[in-house]
Amino acid sequence: MKQLLFSVLIGMAGISGHAQSAPINLPSSTLIPHYRLAVGYNSTTVLVFAAAVRPVDRGDRDILAIKQPGVENVLKVKAAHRNFLPTNLHVFTADGRLYAFDVSYTDSLASSRDLTALLPVKDSCAFYPDIVLTGQAINDAELLTIVKQLHESPGGRSLAGVRHERMTLVLDRIGQRNDLLFLRLRICNRSALRYALDFIRCYIRDKQQTRRTSIQEQELAIPWRDSVSVIGGHAVRTIVIAVPLFTLANGKEGIIEIHEKNGGRSLALHLHNRILLKARPL
Repeated sequence: MKQLLFSVLIGMAGISGHAQSAPINLPSSTLIPHYRLAVGYNSTTVLVFAAAVRPVDRGDRDILAIKQPGVENVLKVKAAHRNFLPTNLHVFTADGRLYAFDVSYTDSLASSRDLTALLPVKDSCAFYPDIVLTGQAINDAELLTIVKQLHESPGGRSLAGVRHERMTLVLDRIGQRNDLLFLRLRICNRSALRYALDFIRCYIRDKQQTRRTSIQEQELAIPWRDSVSVIGGHAVRTIVIAVPLFTLANGKEGIIEIHEKNGGRSLALHLHNRILLKARPL
């Protein structure tokens, strides 16, 4: 009886093995073209797309991809560290296109690119998939009045803060008007060296990331930011930025980064829902 049962199991395994088809290669028509892109540490590469930039997926933390404030279809890319290993970058745009880049490091002056000429032509060797993306409406009514109100209001209790290299970044006020969140940031320079502000970026990402996974970030446009460019030695400056209204799902966090021009004193402020929910109507 045991021998019969064993023979039946062997036969069933054989049938299952024959029923499973052998893997086949994906046809060449499914390939998405990859473009070579060289970026530098001391220079910025500007990419101009035909439609608004939506999520950006970076293969590594060694590159920075930042949307140009107030310009939906422009992405600025630069190296976060010198001599990083080749990696990749995927950019999604509001017209349903996906752009794939193989990114490498260069010490030469980086080139900027106008990608509006890359028309979505489908042929036998490449195509652009149909991707449905949802845009975000931004209401900037009475923007200047709100910013002035935030600047003139008294300093509040610190909601979040970070320190690095004798620099301090603090969020001390958060307000909401229509479809925008207004964040008042206080930057304190406790050193004698002036701080040249290069750019500010805001994005949403996973709280925990494994070492081998790519980094997917949802970049948040900054339709308004104060024009502060330098924080002098032993000085404090206040900056107001506006971002589209958002809250965070489980396992997500918001990040506000400020970066020093040609320097390493970058700061990253972490936001959680308990902070966002303290926003007051403006």
